[in-house]
Amino acid sequence: MIKFFGLLSKKKKVKLDALVSIYCKTLDEVISHGFVEIKDFINNNNNLENNPNLKADDVKWFRLIIYLGNLTNLKSHFEEEEVLKLRNLIVDDINRNSSENEKIADVESFLQYESYFVDLLNEFDSEIDAMAFAIFEKYNINDFQGTLFKRKNKPNPIFISEMKNLLKHFIWNWEEYLQKNKLQF
Repeated sequence: MIKFFGLLSKKKKVKLDALVSIYCKTLDEVISHGFVEIKDFINNNNNLENNPNLKADDVKWFRLIIYLGNLTNLKSHFEEEEVLKLRNLIVDDINRNSSENEKIADVESFLQYESYFVDLLNEFDSEIDAMAFAIFEKYNINDFQGTLFKRKNKPNPIFISEMKNLLKHFIWNWEEYLQKNKLQF
């Protein structure tokens, strides 16, 4: 009965600063290791006529897209006020190693791209769909498609479906995390 009321909760209490640090470090690690897979998937894709020749340093836009998708995902798991707190802490942490001038430029770039990402979210069903299309546009994948899809300026449905399946691995699993942890807002 006591357990039912949550008085004997086995959840570990986590402060926001600690969560954000773990969250950003983990996402950065997944992004840097995972971009190799995404880059190889795009460069060696049979559904493209030519190789886009993505390089390791092209990770910057991928990183931004993954963070924006994950920030959007917060809305599915937290109240609006909590999302705002988490978002602000995460954006600060993303830019923690930048100089003041770089921070200003990075934040401006982030906000502009966030606005674009919101437009994509309004157009597509989910953050995964928006992320896949953002990658398609940001890396100019249309330029490497066959004539039919290039003329339509639409992604090859097989390519975009495979991309969405890969991107699912870059979304933070809040369900699992919140089963084990209780955030202290």
